[in-house]
Amino acid sequence: MTDHALEMHLPCKGPSDVLERRELELARPAAGEVRVVIEAAGVAYADIVMRQGLYSGFKPPVTPGYDFVGRIEAIGEGVEDFKTGQRVAGMTIAGSYASRRNVEARWLVPAPEGADAVKLAAAVLNGLTAWQLFHRAVRVERDEWVLVHGAAGRVGSLLLDLARLAGVKTIGTASAYKMSVVADRGGVPIDYNVDDVGARVRGISREGVSAAFDHVGGKHFKRVSMPCLRQGGTGVLYGAYNATRGGKVNPLALLDLVLNGSFSSLGLFTKGQGVVGYSAPVWRDARPDVYRRDLSKVLQLVADGTLSPLVAKTYALEEAAQAHRDLETRAVSGKIVLVMGA
Repeated sequence: MTDHALEMHLPCKGPSDVLERRELELARPAAGEVRVVIEAAGVAYADIVMRQGLYSGFKPPVTPGYDFVGRIEAIGEGVEDFKTGQRVAGMTIAGSYASRRNVEARWLVPAPEGADAVKLAAAVLNGLTAWQLFHRAVRVERDEWVLVHGAAGRVGSLLLDLARLAGVKTIGTASAYKMSVVADRGGVPIDYNVDDVGARVRGISREGVSAAFDHVGGKHFKRVSMPCLRQGGTGVLYGAYNATRGGKVNPLALLDLVLNGSFSSLGLFTKGQGVVGYSAPVWRDARPDVYRRDLSKVLQLVADGTLSPLVAKTYALEEAAQAHRDLETRAVSGKIVLVMGA
């Protein structure tokens, strides 16, 4: 059994224009796989890093596509937990810029019927990341403070939502024109371009924050996030944005990550503080049962309106190159989603 599929493929690394439309025939799903007709796929910053040949384990030639929402149309041998016609979602890391694809069933969870496909797709990677950062990587009690960098962004805005739902108070850094997003989601906004972040955080929280969520890394994590912690607080690093900003390697930022990547064990011990690193693919692979439970929970929260991912813009699959340009030039704020058949 074969079937037709359309995908946006990366034959080589380079600028966004290297993405090319490709038609192919899909074989019948192998054992443990299902074939999915994709409704919507998220555009992730990792896709740009992958396009530049910088993403470990997934270098061109490759079809990008970190996550998706779709519907099963064929099932391979040994798959018992899903059925034909069922709506599903999953984090695939690559391959989902496609009209349909074969995917390992173990990375899928049921997706709520009736929910908007774009919002669901916008919440797979980013919602799962925010959920596991807040509920798995740290322990924060009601009425305590946390610091969220990039709080008007795709993960940061959802961290604000989750904290508010838990009765946790938030301080969020953002650029001036995005500060209203932080305030609207219950956070105290700080303009990182103007304000002394550390001084403002200590002034607002009094004794410091219980957790600081940092997607930048390097000296920013060491000199901005960690000093904002209260005793017993945790610094959470979940990215290295400066090192690959705009999809290009910044050698100085890479050096900064190395030089500022160590901490005094005695200093952490005496303050009772911790440092946690988080990577969604690592957690998916190391804790697959937790991954499926958490992703299912996030999708249900989106379906019932409790979580509302920021969606910047939607594009047709064939417009993936423009989606990449808009993301890497920061032309839009929020998640970009490719809609199949648009």
